[in-house]
Amino acid sequence: MSTESLLSGDVVVAAEANTLSLVQVTDTHLTGTETGCLLGMNTARSARGVIDAALASESADCILVTGDIAADGQPEAYGQLEALLGTLVPSLWLPGNHDDVYSHKDRYAPNMKRRLRAKHWDVVMLETQVEGEVGGVLSTTELAALRSAVDDARLANKALLVATHHPLRRLESAWLDEQSVKNASEALDILKPIADQTAVISGHVHQESDEVINGVRMMTTPSTCVQFAPRSQDFALDSKDPGYRRLVLHPNARIETQVVRISDEENRPLLTSSGYH
Repeated sequence: MSTESLLSGDVVVAAEANTLSLVQVTDTHLTGTETGCLLGMNTARSARGVIDAALASESADCILVTGDIAADGQPEAYGQLEALLGTLVPSLWLPGNHDDVYSHKDRYAPNMKRRLRAKHWDVVMLETQVEGEVGGVLSTTELAALRSAVDDARLANKALLVATHHPLRRLESAWLDEQSVKNASEALDILKPIADQTAVISGHVHQESDEVINGVRMMTTPSTCVQFAPRSQDFALDSKDPGYRRLVLHPNARIETQVVRISDEENRPLLTSSGYH
């Protein structure tokens, strides 16, 4: 995590609409090439399938990309993502533990905004990346940004969606739970005054979940490539298809959401894989 803030500024969408429609795409693990693979799965092909399906099926106001854009910080991966997303729908990006977005922050500044604002909802993007580590932490800068977002949401009588790469909760998978945000309790304390008006979406864990933790609804979303087996003590892959999450945010903090999976039988992971770096 750099001492320099990666995320800054606001984007306003659907300013007069009563609903805010979002798509969450996460953990693309792109290499910047058409042939790069993760655990036997071609990540460019799988990301293209998922993103193309989302763009064709959803009337999204914005796409939220919640980290691990690159497989291993490859600079070409970010241009590859940009090309896959196109220009018809704005997108906001977060770095994950595999990313090196700081080296390209000027080029992708339009995608590195702190907040998305709409009529009844605000979205705050929080960086959890720690340089050289797999797990996540919210720095003092990120906690301050969260505190500011909560204060503004209360003042404007809006609901708040928080987007992170690493989840703020445990998922009963021993090896993944070691990588969740270490100081998540501090974030939950900040969210406590508007817990029933707040939701959190995260990536990193390559699996779907949706539970209320400490009064806050928390969701994780499948990767666009390989999936991790839920409730596993050690690294294990799941046979489920990749996908994205659609979210329609309504007034009074009501959320309509669904994970949409995209099947490609000719592009499957090696389920016997024992891990990756």
